[in-house]
Amino acid sequence: MAAFKRQDFDAAIQYFTLAIDQNTNYVGAYYFRALSYLQKRDYDHAISDFSHAIILNTNNPDAYYFRGMCNMNEGKYDASIADLNQALQIKTNTTVLLLRAYVYMEMTNYNKSIEDYNKVVQMKPSNAVGYIGRAHVFNLQGVYGLAIMDCDAAIVSNPYSANAYRERADAYEGEHDLDDAIGDYDRAIQLDPSDPTTCLARGMVFAEKEDFTNAIASCSAAIAIFPGYSEAYCNRGYYQSRIGNYRAGIADCQKALVMDTNSVWAYNNLAWLLAIVPDAKLRDGKKAVQYAKKACEMTQWKEPTFVDTLAAAYAETGHYRKAAKLEKSVIGIMPPEDRDEAQRALTLYQHHKPFREQ
Repeated sequence: MAAFKRQDFDAAIQYFTLAIDQNTNYVGAYYFRALSYLQKRDYDHAISDFSHAIILNTNNPDAYYFRGMCNMNEGKYDASIADLNQALQIKTNTTVLLLRAYVYMEMTNYNKSIEDYNKVVQMKPSNAVGYIGRAHVFNLQGVYGLAIMDCDAAIVSNPYSANAYRERADAYEGEHDLDDAIGDYDRAIQLDPSDPTTCLARGMVFAEKEDFTNAIASCSAAIAIFPGYSEAYCNRGYYQSRIGNYRAGIADCQKALVMDTNSVWAYNNLAWLLAIVPDAKLRDGKKAVQYAKKACEMTQWKEPTFVDTLAAAYAETGHYRKAAKLEKSVIGIMPPEDRDEAQRALTLYQHHKPFREQ
């Protein structure tokens, strides 16, 4: 227990194992060894030990709760719900309800998730966490007005909750109230300057406003917090291209791919820039085709933006017929804000001309 309390979990596991060797029915040793494995994210061993602890003592709600947490982390959502249900049968607890609400959300069972958050809010109306969790589910459903109301309640309960401001900013962005969204992101960053995802989200809103200079600055702030943040490099690369800094944009997208070889947007953005930049010295049609194909394959050819990029890459390599065929296949399902540009691209391909960003 001394090793466990000083967070030396390897040593704790060794000592708990010795205790279990001395007494195979020592429920406390199984329970705390399981917690030690949980801290090391060794979920399989943790689940096994929690199961032993439950067999020896079926009335410990914490063992069910933590086993449910382990099952959730392994993506075993049904097993997680079963454990949390059992914990709640023994004792109603807002901590367990919050975790079950989160698991239901991960299962996209939003109604059940909201039911649990409702219970938390009823039991602890001054607890901001329940409001924030329910607001997040409302945001996922696109019910932004209710999300804002919940965030307002959370901020009244805890004016220093960065998560409440962040969630309300997401809701404002959903309602295209971009200035209020930026204001809330700013406040969230002030309250929690260690979260790079908030900086990235603020950058996206600046980009919606076509304020790419501030979008780039927000991505740079995210990178300063987390230098290995692939998505921030990917987004900054695209924003750089929008103000004509193509060389810097290409470099950022290349960095994003080095950091995360599974970043589908980095493949797409890099392919786009290599295909359409005005400077011939920076273009590379063959690599653009390679990267764009990779993005399409990773998304089973279901993302029209990536197919549009591949069309531009084919046009850059002189395969105008392929380019026009691909563009025709997706022009009707492109995002509305991109359809005029897609139509311009199709016309160019039909006249055997490559697409160049204006």
